[in-house]
Amino acid sequence: MTTQPRKQRKRQYNAPLHLRHKQLNAALSTELREKHGRRSTRVNTGDTVEIMRGDLAGETGTIARVDLKSKIVFADGITAEKGDGEEYLLPLVASNLRITKLNLSDPLRKSKLEETP
Repeated sequence: MTTQPRKQRKRQYNAPLHLRHKQLNAALSTELREKHGRRSTRVNTGDTVEIMRGDLAGETGTIARVDLKSKIVFADGITAEKGDGEEYLLPLVASNLRITKLNLSDPLRKSKLEETP
């Protein structure tokens, strides 16, 4: 039985916060995949990422803020300029990113990455 696309979108937009964590996954770099034995993980503040899609493909930055409500991340070093010259952080979609360096200061995250699936 298939679900209507409108219901799939509704479920995604109205997902509770504890399920939105899965929607903020990004691919791991080749070295991290081999080290941790998994393809992707959730983006956290402090991770170093590389943009894979769009006009900014190839640029790198460090995650400054993660917005679970709108499923958007912001990275230091990836900015745009307003008309008056003020710079602001560009919103990024997590699925368009590749994590090149993990922030393992959180012991719970570190233990979850090290456990075998």
